[in-house]
Amino acid sequence: MPFSENLIKLQKEKCVTNYRLSRDLKVHATTVQNWREGRQPLLEHAKRVADYFGKTIEEMME
Repeated sequence: MPFSENLIKLQKEKCVTNYRLSRDLKVHATTVQNWREGRQPLLEHAKRVADYFGKTIEEMME
């Protein structure tokens, strides 16, 4: 499952909106939307997203 699908799934499971995720990770809301649409995040951002959801980068990228 690509990063975008994992992100969407985890956001739904944890009831985390794009706005809340962007605020908590200190990125623009458009950035989160881009990730959801399939754009790959920078490694630094992927790590922060993975940590936020208690996952590893590998789990997020598989």
